[in-house]
Amino acid sequence: MTDEPFENVLEQLDNWLQDEAPADFAALNPPAAQERIEEITGRRFALHSDLVTWLQRHDGVSAATGHGGPGVILPGGFVLHTAEGMRDGQRWMEEGIAEWIDENESEDPDLRDIYEGVYGYLFHVRWVPIASNITGGKLLVDHRPGDGFGNVLYGLEAGDTDGPVKIWDNLHHMFRELLAALTEGAPIRSVDAAGPQTPAVVGEGAEAYITWAS
Repeated sequence: MTDEPFENVLEQLDNWLQDEAPADFAALNPPAAQERIEEITGRRFALHSDLVTWLQRHDGVSAATGHGGPGVILPGGFVLHTAEGMRDGQRWMEEGIAEWIDENESEDPDLRDIYEGVYGYLFHVRWVPIASNITGGKLLVDHRPGDGFGNVLYGLEAGDTDGPVKIWDNLHHMFRELLAALTEGAPIRSVDAAGPQTPAVVGEGAEAYITWAS
């Protein structure tokens, strides 16, 4: 499975959800329009190819943010954003940085350009939020140039003072581990302090969906 193309992983995930958790499959949105994908960064930097591939298959999910129930296919109550939600999240990062600079520039006249640095609550304009939970935690795809390009990070929970940490190498890695956990009924790594979580399917027929337990 390691070298399997990302498109194949997503197809297998769709097939599994359709057969075993149809309520979750029904919550997946159709593909995002190309213009919506391009709006995420406003063409100021290129989206990682895995993120484009995912959005071209599903424009996130329709689910109650941070709650259990259909559409919450990731552990930790994380709900996958639409392209519009990713765009709004990236702009929120920019606004947070701008506010921090306004508050601190008089103390530090040598602040780096916002496209180079990490500021305030460790926001960065090249972090694209792809999912969030009820406590404000976010999964982010790192678009900074270098070895970390494409990494999936976790952080920004309410009250956090530390920066996001790497959880997966990329979205391909994340969805591959998700598929393995679902098909094998095995634990998946934790994105927070709760510890590894194991999936189970509750409900019957068209109402069946995934739940996660530590």
